[in-house]
Amino acid sequence: MSNADISRYLQIDESTVRLWLKRYETTGDVEVIQKSGRKRSTTEKQDTIIQSMVAQRPTESVGQIAYRLSKKRIKISETTLRRRFEEAGVQSMKPTSKPLLTNDHIKKRLQWAIKHKDVDWNQTVFTDESSFHMKQVIRRVWKKRGEKYYVSTIKHLAKVHVWGCFSKNGFGKLVLFRRTLNSKLMWKIYQNGLLPSVKKWLGDNSNHWKLLEDNDPKHTSKTNATSSDPGTTAITMQLTICSTDQSVVQVIALAIEETFTYFY
Repeated sequence: MSNADISRYLQIDESTVRLWLKRYETTGDVEVIQKSGRKRSTTEKQDTIIQSMVAQRPTESVGQIAYRLSKKRIKISETTLRRRFEEAGVQSMKPTSKPLLTNDHIKKRLQWAIKHKDVDWNQTVFTDESSFHMKQVIRRVWKKRGEKYYVSTIKHLAKVHVWGCFSKNGFGKLVLFRRTLNSKLMWKIYQNGLLPSVKKWLGDNSNHWKLLEDNDPKHTSKTNATSSDPGTTAITMQLTICSTDQSVVQVIALAIEETFTYFY
């Protein structure tokens, strides 16, 4: 049988057939030759223990985990431990902040959800504001030993406030401002940002829609979205207390802040 016949019969490349035939001629068998190099310092069982340990206590440092492993008679360097984390797909990242909820908060959130369970969200506009600090983050630099590298710093970082809105039709206008937000400025934002976005999305139905925002006093004052346009009959729904993570706008803002570094 030729190499080509073997290749077709086994459905493998002909070069692979030649490789194994040559190995058989050289060694007399086709056993897999043990690879050269250093033996792996941890077993599969130890790798499982490492993964379990980091899953149970994700806030511990590499040094702390290595110390606890040594108590289980698993001696491993911090460098190797980092490699095992990488193999398991574990990375050191900034945790997501979540507001601490009391029983009262949980109760009010449940009441809010039950009250609005039948709302038609297709006609709802979500709004919120967020602040961004223009900052320059340089934690480490490449330099020679003894060489000094100075980083220019700003005492008072610039800050910009952003108001945004969105609905099922997409994102609306963004309004950027630096002044302290009050009810009068909020009214202007509604006129220049909210209402044009609603009219673009809903067209002839722009007089009948719902507005979802938090319970900030600036939103609940008489100078609000429903009074900024005499023709609108918007129904305002207030989010519950301690509702940062209920607002999708805030979630988007936090994602932007964590993803981008602003250089000023």
